Amino acid sequence: MWFKNLHLYRLTTPFELSPEQLAEKLEEKRFQPCAKMAEEAIGWVSPIHRSKEYLVHAASGCILICMRQEQKVIPASAVKEELEERVYAIQEEMGRKVYSKEKQTLKEDIVSKMLPRAFIRSTHIFAYVDTKKGYLVLNAGSDKMADTFFELLVESIGSFGAVKLVGGENPGQTLNSWVEHGMPEGWELSGDYELKDPQDERVAKFKDNEAENIVIGDLIEDGYLVNKLGFRYKGQLRAVIQQDLLIKSIKFLDELLAENDDVDGEDELVKFDADFALMTKTLGDFIDELIQLFAVDVSG
Repeated sequence: MWFKNLHLYRLTTPFELSPEQLAEKLEEKRFQPCAKMAEEAIGWVSPIHRSKEYLVHAASGCILICMRQEQKVIPASAVKEELEERVYAIQEEMGRKVYSKEKQTLKEDIVSKMLPRAFIRSTHIFAYVDTKKGYLVLNAGSDKMADTFFELLVESIGSFGAVKLVGGENPGQTLNSWVEHGMPEGWELSGDYELKDPQDERVAKFKDNEAENIVIGDLIEDGYLVNKLGFRYKGQLRAVIQQDLLIKSIKFLDELLAENDDVDGEDELVKFDADFALMTKTLGDFIDELIQLFAVDVSG
């Protein structure tokens, strides 16, 4: 449940659905396993565990939901090999050339025959609505998966006003300033950097470097902008921030996790509830600070 990546949205209107009302709307698109001849299936599952019935989990003004996606995995190499064999057989037996339109039809037939026995890959995307602060916080490894989640949410509940958080005029300059002049109070460099030359798109990457790296300073002087920057935040988490304000590779630190050590681990729901409340409180404070540091426009 601990989020690893953050796609951040601000709500443009208050979120007025109660957890019960939200669950009722999500029920119409509850996840159903991938059908025999379908390429994928998508829907809502319990954020506690997919075997549970309830589709939402709420605590401290935050509502957690989870999307499950199943996709049939058919190796492209297998399709290509079968297609080549069919094309060759037609050319040999009928003495004619197989054109692109017919090849496409053959390819579609091959895929349909492979679907019933294809390997199924599943993905779970979690997100929560912070109804007090007005955020949607989405844990997805790619923009594509974030967009898929958002589209399903809109289909499920109808109108949903939210826009991605973006920085001020030039977030890269803010990151450059942090490297050159020091991090904000409570923030520390972790030694991970990615810098990009805006003129020719050249990229320089550094991982687990010392905080003071003369090469990085020289690159900034040459006009490079910090594209990704590793940091530690107030002894609570370690992550990488990108120019577009995506937060990646989050690791919540032991000092923070220790706060729930005395919670009864034998009760699954009690422990989950405590961890969720701790995570959302930490991320809520972090997002608030992020908005201030990057002059994010949070007006309507």
